[in-house]
Amino acid sequence: GMDTISTGATIAWAMESYEKGILNQADTDGLELYFGNEKVVTNLINMIAEQKGIGRLLSEGSKRSSEQIGKSSDEWAMHVKGLEMPGYDPRKLKTMALGLAVSTRGACHNRSSAYEADFSSISNNEKTQSDKGIITKKGEDYSAVMDSLIWCKFVRKAFDDFYQESSDIYSSITGRDCSPQQLEKSGERINNLKKLFNIREGWLTSDDTLPSRVFDSSNLNDSNQVDNLTRGELNTMISSYYDARGWTEKGTIPKSKIQSLSLDYVLQN
Repeated sequence: GMDTISTGATIAWAMESYEKGILNQADTDGLELYFGNEKVVTNLINMIAEQKGIGRLLSEGSKRSSEQIGKSSDEWAMHVKGLEMPGYDPRKLKTMALGLAVSTRGACHNRSSAYEADFSSISNNEKTQSDKGIITKKGEDYSAVMDSLIWCKFVRKAFDDFYQESSDIYSSITGRDCSPQQLEKSGERINNLKKLFNIREGWLTSDDTLPSRVFDSSNLNDSNQVDNLTRGELNTMISSYYDARGWTEKGTIPKSKIQSLSLDYVLQN
């Protein structure tokens, strides 16, 4: 299937590239990729699905497309680690900004659901940035357990005590004893294991970031206030996240942390 977020963001990259003169009609099979041209969007979706014409390029996503085209078009390729960003503005939703930057999967809003903290009293932009690390860490572990139990994300607010109720249900179905603490620890193990995989595959500290456009532009919101995010703000939040995870200041995982999570077998392999 085709992901709506990645498809939409990649088409947006193509449209901006066209409007900036990076792409022309010779590249687009005669299509005029102007923003607001609804008809062309439908055409592009079909071309991407069928890998025809410019659809073959766009089917690779905005990261690979911008790398192939060059000409600084990566400046408006809105992705993190190759996954396109969802429709939440990280300049306003600061916890969400952190969640998108540090996620092992890239800019996925479902890996931490950090936007919920920004919309609630748990976290707000007036608080110090350092509290958002533990919020994001807990959100990631919670989401990892939800996904592993194949809970639908839309029932996440249906629990009075998520870990207790989930462990009871798990034990009832499988016949295996599982405490709430064990279940919560499983979420932490999952996220550390995914990070270890990324490290093995070449992850760098610099990969935990957001597109430069996020830092280089601001937004005037409905309250006539300016929303922005600086690199310094994000770096402070990232440091608090690494600390909450028990990782090094560079975002790598100490051997002692790996051992405490019983993931020693990863080191052996």
